[in-house]
Amino acid sequence: MIPAIIIPVYNAPKTFTQLLQSIRNKSSIPIIIVDDGSQPSVKIKPSFNYITLLRNNINKGKGYSLIKGIHYALENGYSHGITLDADSQHDPAYIPEFLSIDENISIVCGKRDLKGSMPCHRRLSNIITSKIVSFICHTKLFDSQCGYRRYNLQDVSSERYYEQGFQFETEILIKLLNNKLKIFHIDVSTIYAE
Repeated sequence: MIPAIIIPVYNAPKTFTQLLQSIRNKSSIPIIIVDDGSQPSVKIKPSFNYITLLRNNINKGKGYSLIKGIHYALENGYSHGITLDADSQHDPAYIPEFLSIDENISIVCGKRDLKGSMPCHRRLSNIITSKIVSFICHTKLFDSQCGYRRYNLQDVSSERYYEQGFQFETEILIKLLNNKLKIFHIDVSTIYAE
């Protein structure tokens, strides 16, 4: 397995540098950041190693940025991509666990506790969406909206995607699971800022 971390970011929060430092404290895996037309543009400290910064000239959407990062990773010899959100809702402590799962699994999906600190409207949306996607795919999904995932890049790139926003993460589940590709879930923390 040759992994890369892929992070789409639009108007990076103040905690973004902390997130990168936290990733670096856990892993030396190369990081691909896709700046989705941020104003001002994302800047990376020179002290951070093994980071590639891609840019969209204008805001194109999370799905567009993820696919751009996935294609870049595949074209540059990576076999798997771990996706994290830029808002520090995904704890980098789980990166080793994502990497420990059989590399032939197409999607390793984070599974958050849908109670706890998750806002009520997000919890309800997630439960409904997960049930609908589970029904469509004939596969039990626990957290269809968690963006903390590990993808087999070859499997992902074999499909064509139309959603360019947040819906991309649902589209990718439906397309891969309807092709009978395998999914695995791991428990991750539920983190929401104030």
